[in-house]
Amino acid sequence: MKEQIQYLNKPIEIEGGLRLVYQEPKEYTRYYSIYHGQKNADSYFRRSSETLIEIASIFDCGYFIMEGETVIGGVFLKPNFMSDLFVVPPYKDYEGLVHKLLNYLKMVSKTEDKIIVREVVEDHVATYEQLGCKIHEVNVWMIRPTEPMMAILPEGYSSRAVSREDANDIACLLMKAYIANPAYKQIGTKEDYLLHVNEFIDQHKHNKIMDECSRVVSDNRTNNIVGVCLHMEFEDYPLIMSLVVDPDHQLRGIGRYLLTHSINRSSKAYPASRLSVIKDNQAIRLYEDLGFLRSRSITDMYLEH
Repeated sequence: MKEQIQYLNKPIEIEGGLRLVYQEPKEYTRYYSIYHGQKNADSYFRRSSETLIEIASIFDCGYFIMEGETVIGGVFLKPNFMSDLFVVPPYKDYEGLVHKLLNYLKMVSKTEDKIIVREVVEDHVATYEQLGCKIHEVNVWMIRPTEPMMAILPEGYSSRAVSREDANDIACLLMKAYIANPAYKQIGTKEDYLLHVNEFIDQHKHNKIMDECSRVVSDNRTNNIVGVCLHMEFEDYPLIMSLVVDPDHQLRGIGRYLLTHSINRSSKAYPASRLSVIKDNQAIRLYEDLGFLRSRSITDMYLEH
């Protein structure tokens, strides 16, 4: 850890006489919250200063890009990883900075691993593609007001709260649904999804409204779980962590039930509800049919070298 601190605190020289100067998360967020967070707020619909500080603390690799003594931009950067590059007016050469930073990353990254370029906003995807980056996944945030509404459960199914005993079955259902959905290019392991479900149970189930919004739907004939919706509170809004329906039970109204139940219950305490979805996921049609507003896209990319 001591060696890493020394490395972070040492300015890094890159092309064009520019320097990367590490900043502590709170100091970095003074610029990051304005020139990335506020500028791209319509891509996320909401990203509070508190959340941006948390992100900067988790990554802990925020660098100001310096030209002389002037801050011209900022970026999260470490070997094989780059995210959230921004420029500070009046500096305008975003494409030039991308080129310089990718060249630097090619020098310091492990050649056997991809360079991950995370959360590129819609306006800049073409720039990264021109420099050799490839698209991994495209996501959009969606939002709608909450309100009291009728949630109609299809015949032949039962609905109840999520319990710890459901964790394994939910993890299996997530895997089955994602494997069957062509929008998902990369599928995690069962252990990944089990960890995800247990996170909800350990943390977010203690929020009464989030617990009420979250449901499992079972087939009355088999008692198998065929639908699930898990929630968390994020930036003071409900956020749907996962919503899937067993491929063998889709197009029967289960997904619509889970969403309308969520919107209805969360209206007790929250003005709006949000979710994030892969751009090519056909579920977007259902979300928009229920009044969710689509944001501009955010793209995860990578560079092989």
